[in-house]
Amino acid sequence: MDKKSFLAIGIITVIILLLPSYYQWINDQPEQSYKPDTTFSEEKNQADIIEPAPLDSVISSDRKPEAVTAADEQKLIVQQKISEENIFVETPYISAIISNRGGGKIVSWHLKKYKKGENGFVQIVNEQMQNGPTIRFITVDGIYLDLNDYIFELKDVKKQTINLQENDKITLSYDLNIKDSKIVKKVTLFGDRYHIDVDITIENSQQLILNNDYEIGWENGLPSNEQNIVDDYSYSDAYASMGGEIETFSIDSEDPVEDKTYNGKTDWIGVRTKYFLSAIIPKDVNTTGITFSGEGIKSGEAVIKKYDPRINVNYNNSGMDRYQIYMGPLDHAVLKSYESGIDDIIMRHGWYEKAFRSISLPILSLLKFFYMFIPNYGVVIIVFSILVKIVVYPLTKKSYKSMKEMSRVQPLLAELREKYKSDPQRLNKETMKLYKEHGINPLGGCLPMLLQLPLLGALFIVFRSTIQLRGASFIPGWINDLSRPDTLFTLPFSLPLYGDQFNLLPILMAGSMILQSKMTMQDPKQKAMVYIMPIFMLLLFNQFPSGLNLYYTLFNVLTIIQQKVTDNKGALEAVPAGGGKPKKKK
Repeated sequence: MDKKSFLAIGIITVIILLLPSYYQWINDQPEQSYKPDTTFSEEKNQADIIEPAPLDSVISSDRKPEAVTAADEQKLIVQQKISEENIFVETPYISAIISNRGGGKIVSWHLKKYKKGENGFVQIVNEQMQNGPTIRFITVDGIYLDLNDYIFELKDVKKQTINLQENDKITLSYDLNIKDSKIVKKVTLFGDRYHIDVDITIENSQQLILNNDYEIGWENGLPSNEQNIVDDYSYSDAYASMGGEIETFSIDSEDPVEDKTYNGKTDWIGVRTKYFLSAIIPKDVNTTGITFSGEGIKSGEAVIKKYDPRINVNYNNSGMDRYQIYMGPLDHAVLKSYESGIDDIIMRHGWYEKAFRSISLPILSLLKFFYMFIPNYGVVIIVFSILVKIVVYPLTKKSYKSMKEMSRVQPLLAELREKYKSDPQRLNKETMKLYKEHGINPLGGCLPMLLQLPLLGALFIVFRSTIQLRGASFIPGWINDLSRPDTLFTLPFSLPLYGDQFNLLPILMAGSMILQSKMTMQDPKQKAMVYIMPIFMLLLFNQFPSGLNLYYTLFNVLTIIQQKVTDNKGALEAVPAGGGKPKKKK
């Protein structure tokens, strides 16, 4: 075995030794520290009436600008004679509970087109996590208030349950009289959208809000909706778009994170997990900047990321402030329809996604186009694999031809190495001369493969993070979800580096790699590499999505077929030592 082989084996060994840390970071499945409510229970939420909070609970101890005296509190006492009431909203897209607390506070928000487990729906707002939109401000008396702590009066709507069909909408109007001012919030829900419109009007705002400044934000992040919580939260970040530029805020551990503030006009803010997004989009609002904050809570191997991004606003006295609040899937086509640039968040997690984004998005569009005619993403992946193989065929053919040519002159190269072993410069000169005589490009085998790397990187990202593959079944009973491993059964024990899940596709992929390597490997000294790299890929890909493994397995099989066809057209024997013309194999 030559030095290059030893070096390659050494590098692979180091990577394999680091795999446990990798899986600990990306693939463990710990228990959740909270138990999300995955059912939409009307009886539960009607019974859970929360009494109005006393004023001292409204004041945030870590945010109030100064000590608040009992006299200060008396200035803002709100006589709340009404109790909290919930309205249940059903559309083809969402199931939601809207409270008069906070003037349309979202108690829960479930996505009916996306499943969580066997029976529940994906949830964006989780009642136990206490996340969702919030509006806060400092009063002229120096008290920090959160409107979600006050109960508004709902006007004109008496129904407790509202059903909206496609193209339907309804507006809920809420009032709160506080001191000599009045806050009016109008919340509009749509039968065919994942967002709500929120209109805010504040009468006599100068007598209530210090400098007319308030903040609207999203508190406590998003709940995980995936079986693999570590993987789901590894994609979780907070974002803000300012002047077309996107700022990112990340929490990586339970260690305290410093707040970040940016000044300027804000296009939108958002919080994401792997497949879902909440975002606040100002419309004709005088925004002045944003503030990022949040905390990480350790739960097993996962860090639950409770982001709290906020938009700073100077209220417009001459009219109302309007917002769109999106709570839905990270679907490129859906987000693009908002025409706010929020679709730029798609495939923007980490440098590797941004590096291949310009290639990944067209691939995603092509997969969705095929799906219009082939309503099974597993079959779409098969068709796409064939198409990609056809496109890269000239490159792979040239690469394969170059490798075959190199293998045929190996006896002559061995002669040269023996003859000029004490004269490296002469050896290089004679080697290049030999290549020229036989029309061999030393880079002919590597360059075509390097040109394919951007495509392979883009495909990796698409199959690993696109929501279209989430929950998509290919072969029931085997590949039930193309976004998850194709686990056939769980072992009663965990194997080092492999885990306890038996997934068939990674094994088939490794087997196809071994067969492909045997067809191209000509140097007996390189035989170890035939098995080392496939085993490494098996361990690495064992917990990757089945859609990704399906693609790479099919691509390997198609490459084997291509090589077999090329060989059958008439392969040449090795050039005999001492020169001469190679003969065709019989």
